[in-house]
Amino acid sequence: MFKIPSRLQLKYILSYMLIFLVPFCTLAFIFYQNSVSSLRAEIELSNMNNLNNIKTLTDNRLKELEKTASLISYNPKLTPYMVSKTEFQSEAIKQLLKYKETSSIITELYLIYQNQPLVYSSKGLVSRNIFLKNRTNFETSNMDLITKEIMQVDIPQVSTRLHLFSNQPVYLYPLSPGSGNGYGTLVLQLDEAFFQQLIHNTLGSFKGNVFIFNQKNEVIGTYSNGIDLNANDFSNIIKEQSGISEITIDDVNYSIAKVFSEDSSWSFVTVIPTKQFFNKVSEFKTFIFLVFLFIAIITTIISVYISVKQYDPIKKLIELVQRKDSEYQVTGKNELISLQKSIENVFTNHEHLHEKFAKQEPLIRDQCLIMLLQGQMKAVEHSKELFESFQLNFDESYFFVMVASLPKLQDVEELEHRANQLQTGTSAYEVELINDNVLAFIVNSQTYSPAQKNAFLQEFEQLLVEFEAAPIIGVGETYKGKEQINRSFIEASAAHESGKVTEEQKMTTFSELKAAQESHWLPKEQLLKLSHSYKQGNTDVAKESTAALFNWLKHNHSSMLLYKHMKYDIINTIIKTVTEADIPFNLEKLYYLTEIDSLDHLEEELAHVTDDICVEINKNKETQKNELQSNIFKYITEHFNEYDLSLENVANEFNLSTSYLSRFIKEETNITFSQYVWELRLNEVKKQLVQTNLPVKEIVSEVGYIDVPNFTRKFKSTVGITPGEYRKLNSQS
Repeated sequence: MFKIPSRLQLKYILSYMLIFLVPFCTLAFIFYQNSVSSLRAEIELSNMNNLNNIKTLTDNRLKELEKTASLISYNPKLTPYMVSKTEFQSEAIKQLLKYKETSSIITELYLIYQNQPLVYSSKGLVSRNIFLKNRTNFETSNMDLITKEIMQVDIPQVSTRLHLFSNQPVYLYPLSPGSGNGYGTLVLQLDEAFFQQLIHNTLGSFKGNVFIFNQKNEVIGTYSNGIDLNANDFSNIIKEQSGISEITIDDVNYSIAKVFSEDSSWSFVTVIPTKQFFNKVSEFKTFIFLVFLFIAIITTIISVYISVKQYDPIKKLIELVQRKDSEYQVTGKNELISLQKSIENVFTNHEHLHEKFAKQEPLIRDQCLIMLLQGQMKAVEHSKELFESFQLNFDESYFFVMVASLPKLQDVEELEHRANQLQTGTSAYEVELINDNVLAFIVNSQTYSPAQKNAFLQEFEQLLVEFEAAPIIGVGETYKGKEQINRSFIEASAAHESGKVTEEQKMTTFSELKAAQESHWLPKEQLLKLSHSYKQGNTDVAKESTAALFNWLKHNHSSMLLYKHMKYDIINTIIKTVTEADIPFNLEKLYYLTEIDSLDHLEEELAHVTDDICVEINKNKETQKNELQSNIFKYITEHFNEYDLSLENVANEFNLSTSYLSRFIKEETNITFSQYVWELRLNEVKKQLVQTNLPVKEIVSEVGYIDVPNFTRKFKSTVGITPGEYRKLNSQS
């Protein structure tokens, strides 16, 4: 006998049909347009990638030209004075030939000085008038005008007006650029096929145009594939930033992809008629329609079958509740409402336990220790109560720092606990640095005893072996007073770096570096200390290390050649550190120092350079911290609607430990990670309740919650009313 299905079962059938049919029918309707858009996006993205490659190659070539021109301008053998002397002119020509042979796009180069009648090139000397008359296309009457225009160049540029060598592009570089005291111009004759070869294969099989514009929006290179357009037709587009836009020219729509170079201020543009995109997908439109019709029929059958099967577990659950709960009664026309009331207490208890588990206390202890390692003593003084709350009393007088690489270490708290039990009167405070599994230990002891320190280090090394097979440890010198912890940290970092290089000893102390130093060369420990003081942005320690190195030089009686190489070693150490730090610093300031012979003068100049470098490094640290903060919160904001979003997933995304990320979020927001995600989801639900008519269940699911009843109770606990009441209240207002 046929049994009439319940109202809930009928709702299931209708719901599944809607769930399957509506999306697929809608998808079938818009798929054609999406296919066109996708293809168009792929083509435009391909064009953007090609343009970016062209931009990169062009920028590299322009940098190469500017570097070559800069080297020529600073070459002492090519100054106006030197080349004016007959005995030095042959050497000058050799220098020019050398620069020409090092570049693949320079066909010839010419030096033109003010107040000198000669033009110098890799082929020899020639008078300026003969150069303009025989090697260019200009009449005699225009020579003075052309000469004046060449000499008035104030910035490096590719000329598009002079056409000194027929159609070949010309790179003009003012000698002594930017100083206001130009004394001539360097003219580089470029290979005319260079720009054409760059853009020849950009469009592929599509018809259109490719353009290269310089910083003055003048056409440097162009390529046409079946369509000839004038650059003036879309001059307004060129002034915009990089991206994709549309324009109509003579009733024809064009897609314009533009890439702008921040380095050279050049623009790279492709122009393609948009009708080509539709032609590419028209062939399979009928096939798409048939496929989606078949899918619609199949999904209708499946939705009916699934809806029938889905109601069966609900029916069994109702029967189970009726057997277990004698007070259960079916009220209303929806069985789930009655079922919800019966099991509500279970979810309430679950929510209470979940909230307890999610709460995290603010752990700022690591930040306090990092302030000591960085030498931020003013901040330490202002945070005395904070230090006391974490029992960071530092009751003893002497301190030293250890830096350890422990890539497999997990239980850091246990390691610190056991380290504090090694010696009476000696305490160790661990802090996890941002580097992966790199720890710093601040050791506080009662007395300054080398024997006691060595005994502690031996016991600590054995303790680390229990946690890690082959730890690499660097140990700094012992100092009196908390204000010297930063100095010991820099020395420990230097010793740690030396240990990583050798990989032969498990523990390296800074004193061992000094003891192993050979007398005929600069002290290795001072060079390492100098490098790490720069990396930490510590001006005082950097100047102290510099002074120690120069004092060693003054009292070491070496040959002039060896003395000169050691001076270069100091400067190269600074250059290497600045380069690794990737800060915006003009290295020409350091190259200039190599020409200073006086040690006192060199030390004085290095002091000024040290101030500038440390300022930039400290700015860079703050910038990296801000970028990390911005990226973390941006990631959470973009993924809070995913049900599997967790502290561990975010930590893995940014290669951080969960403990560090938890402390970071707590410090920045004053709430835990779970509370922060909850607030994002709550605000999104409030927004959708007011702005949309979607069911509450669907809204809750879209923000990453699977358990709708649990969310409803949390919503009411936080807001004071249910989601439905909130929607009614705000829609009425």
